Amino acid sequence: MAVRTWGIVAGASVATMLVVSIVGSVLEARGPVSPSVRTGFIATAIGAFAVLVIAVPPLAMRLFLAGQVAIGNAEHPLVAFLLRHEANVVRAFWVLMASGLAIALPHILRALGWKV
Repeated sequence: MAVRTWGIVAGASVATMLVVSIVGSVLEARGPVSPSVRTGFIATAIGAFAVLVIAVPPLAMRLFLAGQVAIGNAEHPLVAFLLRHEANVVRAFWVLMASGLAIALPHILRALGWKV
């Protein structure tokens, strides 16, 4: 897994959330904002957050494993397992997060007033 790519993706999503929040605040200060513009800004911010959530596990795993190797724990059975199966462990995290979202999504939509 290319940690540089995930770092760029995470940085871009954080930058997008910052820009959306700053521009949204400026627009709000100038006066009423149309519902379609507000919805677009909210959707962009939520999308950027979702991208950040996807980019964090590979970065965290690589940081953890680099630290373990640096302190000499590369031969420890758990660390060795994670080094061999890094991509699959990250995919398992993604599946776990998607499962949690699938369970929570109907309740979230009901709380927002949608008929589910």
